[in-house]
Amino acid sequence: MSIEFLNPETSVVFSAPKDLPKDGKFADALKNVTREIPTSDKLTGIELRLLPPFVKDNNTEPFLVFKGFAKLYCLTIVVSDINNQLLGGIDLQGFPRIGDNEHLPINKTIFYWQQNETDKLPPKQIHTMCAVIKSKKDLRETGKVMADLKNDEEYKSLLGTVTGIVSNASPAGVALDVINQVAGIVGRYLGNVEDKPVGTIINSFTDIRGDFDHEGVRKQAFETKKVNFEMEVIVRAQRHAERGTRARSLENGHDEQVEVQLEPLW
Repeated sequence: MSIEFLNPETSVVFSAPKDLPKDGKFADALKNVTREIPTSDKLTGIELRLLPPFVKDNNTEPFLVFKGFAKLYCLTIVVSDINNQLLGGIDLQGFPRIGDNEHLPINKTIFYWQQNETDKLPPKQIHTMCAVIKSKKDLRETGKVMADLKNDEEYKSLLGTVTGIVSNASPAGVALDVINQVAGIVGRYLGNVEDKPVGTIINSFTDIRGDFDHEGVRKQAFETKKVNFEMEVIVRAQRHAERGTRARSLENGHDEQVEVQLEPLW
């Protein structure tokens, strides 16, 4: 029996950032805080960072002299439509003593794409799942869990599905189904049906929704009943690269000359 990650009591599936309008007008809302990118082919880099999750309630009551610390895992799964997943898109970490109103010591990149000769086109879909899980027993060795996962036949079969996502521009529902299946396999290898999720979020970032239309750094908050999650979305555009090239030219003591043709005003 695997861990039930999508229990309605602990999980939230987001269709839009919590702090932005849910009527599709994301671009208008973001113009006040970020710089708009004219077209998606100007993108040169996208990064997603998971900031420290805040555990409001670790699901452990204090008892006598015991202060109610919990042993927690944090599971992160990322699937996208570019060829850098699925093996590199799963992470599992364990934390032995976490109390209420504490942050998990996590601040890491969970997705990274930078334009190069082999990966010129930016991703159109990035799907993420983050779950905080309470362990009733001692924490298992996360490295062994990950090794067992990658040798699992069901997991290996999912790699073909991910390849299909890359090559066939599959709808978002396919990627989210893959995430759910991978989470179920990880739950089996954790090996204790008494382990319970404290909080789970699933969120999709897509170009059609405008998530990559504005360069710079912006944060998105995702709240569940007992755990708050936060991510940074970092987008780089081509003009940054061009500006950097010009700055280097100025440092070398010369600047590029541009001839401009002016039309007469009368």
